[in-house]
This record gives sequence, structure tokens and C-alpha cells, in this order.
Amino acid sequence: MAYIKNKLIPAVAGLILIVAASCNKIIDTPDVTNPNGAELSTVLTNASRTQLQQLATGTFSAMRTGYNTNPGNGTSSYESYCKVTGTLGREVYVINSSETRWVNELAGLNGALDPGAFYNGYYFSFSNARQTAAIFQLSALNTNAINSQEKSGILGFTNTVIAFEMLHILNMQGKNGIRVDMRDYLNPGPFVPYDSGLAVIRGLLDTASAQLQAAGSAFMFTCPPGFSGFDQPSTFLQFNRAIAARVALYQRDWQKALSALNASYFDINGALSTGPVFNWGVAPDLLNPLYQPLGNAISVVANNAFVAEAEPGDARLNKVVQRSSALNLVGISGNYDVNLYSTNLTPVSIIRNEELILIYAECMIQLGQNSNAVQALNIIRTKAGHLGNYAGQQTKDALIDELLKQRRYSLFYEGHRWIDMRRYGRLTQLPIDQPGQTIFDAMPRPLAELNWGK
Repeated sequence: MAYIKNKLIPAVAGLILIVAASCNKIIDTPDVTNPNGAELSTVLTNASRTQLQQLATGTFSAMRTGYNTNPGNGTSSYESYCKVTGTLGREVYVINSSETRWVNELAGLNGALDPGAFYNGYYFSFSNARQTAAIFQLSALNTNAINSQEKSGILGFTNTVIAFEMLHILNMQGKNGIRVDMRDYLNPGPFVPYDSGLAVIRGLLDTASAQLQAAGSAFMFTCPPGFSGFDQPSTFLQFNRAIAARVALYQRDWQKALSALNASYFDINGALSTGPVFNWGVAPDLLNPLYQPLGNAISVVANNAFVAEAEPGDARLNKVVQRSSALNLVGISGNYDVNLYSTNLTPVSIIRNEELILIYAECMIQLGQNSNAVQALNIIRTKAGHLGNYAGQQTKDALIDELLKQRRYSLFYEGHRWIDMRRYGRLTQLPIDQPGQTIFDAMPRPLAELNWGK
């Protein structure tokens, strides 16, 4: 079933255009009047229930649009996010003879990244989704069309979305930090460092958790099919807690991560695939932007080490397919096409039980509960990899090695490897596939942000 048709309802379209125009220093476009869109005032004050539903639809759409908004060079925002993190983490290479910056710049052959390059485009689509959720939130706060429980549900939903989008941006920016105070888009707050950004995101998620618990038994808006099973305040709260567990992991707050897991849909014996997804559909809907036909002259190829370093028989190698002939570009060779999504309609997981089990395993290792850690790792090895049980040493260092290996293969090309190796101080262990390559630890602050206020 399609997720959301590829058309913005007039109210949401108008609002997004107005927000974009008000931020013309960021996007460097002149102020224009949108004759077809709604004014912000039509929904920011006394919005009707119909308008609030439209804003909910627009917010869900903006979340998915972050996976399919063209920032330039023919790539979608989330597609760009996966390609960029995949290249930085040496999971994949983008072999495209018409655009060698995917290899020359992102793989560090030029020595520095360009803050104005197309591969920084993810920043603005994730920011737009954050803005859309903020508009929905303001509308709910300034209307009498809903009761207090319904209002609490909207606040919990939007704060979760805002935190989720901020986390994408923060992980890419790393040590450069992000702005966390965007209440006035013409006068945004200062940049805060990575750890402070995580604290703000965690606070938003915790606030949203309390709001969802006060939201009654149902949202006043309809959720898309990909959120089936997570479309009520109590079940959407489980999604919120799953994201909170990921954030706590990055903070190295193992007890907080476990508490969040216990309030999520984490199930150590459950299906690995459990969790909300983004669905896709044929025109006029959107196709999965991460799908690619096999054997093309332009391709996202797996780093050859992904196959070479896998355990024999690991079923997760079905995420790549060997090419009939290798692709080569500026000294990089790729023998395996990425085949993570078998069709252009295959759903994209947002956060699933497989990752939650790995979060649990990491917490157990860090807390010295090695037998529980091995149990969780064995579930991943057997269910996801079709491998035998772990037979290595049960020291902390050995188990962290095993954990990172299982995360590498279970979460391949989903934006995790680079972040995992960075947070464990292991970026130097990533392969250097060509003399002169640099492993970067953060994306540059986008040029528009550097130019702000000039």
C-alpha cells in the first residue's frame, strides 16, 4: 500500500514555501509571494480539525520526503545521507564517471570536503521536516478545535519528529554541532557541540514521552500505513522510546538506554523486522530512492571488504550482488552492487527490533553482563546471519569487536557504520582503498550556514 500520495495539500505547501521564503538568507532566494499557498495565519491561529489533519499528513510526508527530496546531482536527501555516511564509513562507493566527487572528495582524495557541495544537501530536507513539524505544533497550541488530550498527542508526535530529524543532522555534523533553538528562523540560536545537541534531543524525546502518555487512547489525526501498529499515542510512544534508546547509546548512558528499550517494542525473542517503515508506491506516489537496478554503469557498490571480511555463509551478504564485471573509477574498484532493496516498492525501515537487540547487547557489554550480551549477539548471528553461535573470547574488547561486526552486517548502508566507528574511536581501522585517502570524522557545516548574517 502506498504511503502518501506525492502531492502536498495546499495549506501545507503554502506554509513550507512561506517558511522557505522567510529563510532566504539560508537558501539564497528572493522573497516572493505565493499566490496559490495559504498564509501562515490561516493555520497558526484557530486551525480547524481538517487543517490539523492536513498538517499531520504534511509532517509525515516531510519525514519521508527527507528520503526523497532532490538536493542536487540527482540524489534524494536520505539517499544522499546513506551514500555519504556509507562512503565516509567505507561501506560503499558511488561509481559515477559523470560525478567523481562521490569518490574524489568524500573518500578524501582532495584532502577537504566542500561545504557548498551537493552532498551536503541532506541538511536542508531534514531541516524542512523539522520546520513542518514545528508549524503543526504551533497550530495545535493556538486552536480551540481540539481537546487537551488531542493537543497533547500532537505535541508528543511533533516533538518526536523534531528530535528524530535533529538527530540525523547532528550525527552528520558531529564535532561541528548544530543549532537547537530554531524558534525564530530569522534569528536562530547558536551552534552547540555534539554532546549538548544529544542532550537537547534526549530532552525533547522525554518531553514527548510525557505528552504521549497524556494523550488518551487515539490521535485526532490519521497515520500512514507504514506506521500501522504505531498509530496510537501508546504505540507511537514505543517508537519514541526506540529513538530515545539510540540517543542514550550515543551518550553512553547504558541504564537510560535500557530503560528506553523496555518502554519500546524491543523484544529479544521477537521478529527482527518489527518497527515502523516508510512505504512507497507507483506514480503519482514516490518510488524507493534507495533501490537500484543491478549491473548499471552508474552504481552504488559495496566496499569489497564487506564481502571479503564476512564470515562464510553469512546470509546478510544477500544485501549485495556480484557484478558480471567490476566497476572502476579513479583507482576504486567495485565488484558488488548494493541490493538492499529488491524492488522500487520495498519499504524502508525507520528503526527496527534488530537494531534494538543490538543496542541491548551493547548495553550488556558495557555493564559487564557478558552472558546476556552473548545471548543477544547470538540471536542476531542466527536469525539475521544464519550463522552459528559466537565462539570467541568473552572479554569486553572481544565482545565490542563482535558487536561492531554484527552492527556492520545487520545495519549495512543504513547510516550507522561511520557513526559507530567514530564513537568508538576506530575510524583509523576503516579501510584505505587508495593511497591518499582521508577518513573524515564530520561533515562540514553547510555553506549557507557559514554565510548566515553576512
